[in-house]
Amino acid sequence: MIETVWNEMQLVATDICNNNPVTLEGNKTLYDARNILLKYNISRVIILKGRQNEKPAGIVTEKDIVRFLYAEFPRRSLDEIRLDEIITNQQLITVEGGTNVGDCAKLMLNNNISSLVIVKANNDNNSILNGIITKSDLLDAYARSFGGDVTINEYMTKKVLTVEPDESVHIVLLIMADGNVSRVIVVGDNNGKPVGIITSHDLLPASTLLIADKSKPPLSKYRTKGKDIEMNESTGSTAAHTAGLPYGMKRILLAQDIMKFNPIMVTDYSNLVDAALIMRGNRISGLPVVDSNDKLVGIITKTDIIRAIADDRQ
Repeated sequence: MIETVWNEMQLVATDICNNNPVTLEGNKTLYDARNILLKYNISRVIILKGRQNEKPAGIVTEKDIVRFLYAEFPRRSLDEIRLDEIITNQQLITVEGGTNVGDCAKLMLNNNISSLVIVKANNDNNSILNGIITKSDLLDAYARSFGGDVTINEYMTKKVLTVEPDESVHIVLLIMADGNVSRVIVVGDNNGKPVGIITSHDLLPASTLLIADKSKPPLSKYRTKGKDIEMNESTGSTAAHTAGLPYGMKRILLAQDIMKFNPIMVTDYSNLVDAALIMRGNRISGLPVVDSNDKLVGIITKTDIIRAIADDRQ
């Protein structure tokens, strides 16, 4: 039996990182990035620069594509956006391989990012790519190395963005972009119980349904089933009512057409390690949290697990 104690192990970035991350050159397009994410079933790709394309310059994620579909479309299509344009103002956060995982968790939280690029010095003393550490890697470490009595309700996010099954995918897209979230919960029309979940990854295939109308600007306001949308508190805004929706994606496409049905759920007083194990075992990044009546009371995500790591909760 292997006994693991977080403080004694002093895990560092290279202990849990991916040493062979997927990369693309900056002259590739957002369409290329989309295809790579789908091909390898990943959520981010590292963008390289330099004479030999060995220097990490930025990261493009699924959320970047969702933001593009909301903010840029219909002015340009995916294959008209170069990756080096996407990362122009991006401040890439890097760490060395010996960085403690607790410090890695704090860096992710403080910079609101989901991965850290690991670098090392080459013969010219320049920083080159040496790997990547993601929230999934930290989640895996937590699932393996923590065994305390922390409960889910201590770290879950209580404010959850939801849609109903017959909501337009337009609205799902805009809610995720405005709320700066990677998933929304689909709830039953009458009972408010979770019946599905939609993530940024689920929207990638749907992005091919966009048909550019470059004569019209994108809309930034919308309505959803005749109700105000109360956005994530971090956005500091509430969506206003307009009759219009963004151009392009076929209106017939609904939340129920792309959602994952019957999502795995956890109860609010379950152990946080159990949530980590479920996410790890099913390769998912968020779980609806319900009470004893299956009523939605929150969501637990990788980010919440990372907060527990940063707090050194066992």
